[in-house]
Amino acid sequence: MPPQDLQEHRISKLEEDVKTLYAKMNGFAVTSAELNTKLDSVLLTLGELKESIKSVQDRPSKMWDKFLFAVLTALGTGIGTAILVFLK
Repeated sequence: MPPQDLQEHRISKLEEDVKTLYAKMNGFAVTSAELNTKLDSVLLTLGELKESIKSVQDRPSKMWDKFLFAVLTALGTGIGTAILVFLK
C-alpha cells in the first residue's frame, strides 16, 4: 500500500472517529438537558411537598389556638353573665 493511500485511510478513519465523537457529545448534551428539566421538576415538587408538610404540621397548633380562644370566650361570657346576675 503506497504511503499516500495509507494517509488517506488514516484521515478517513479519523473523520469517522470525529463524527462518532460529535454524535456522542450531542447525545450527552441532549441527555443533560433532559436531566436538568427533570431535576427542576423534582425540585419544584419537593418545594410543594415541604409547604404541604408545613401546613399539616401547623394544623394542630391552629386547633389548639381555636380551642383556647373558645375556652377564654366561654369563661369571659360566664364571668360577665355572673356579674350581671349578681348586680341585679
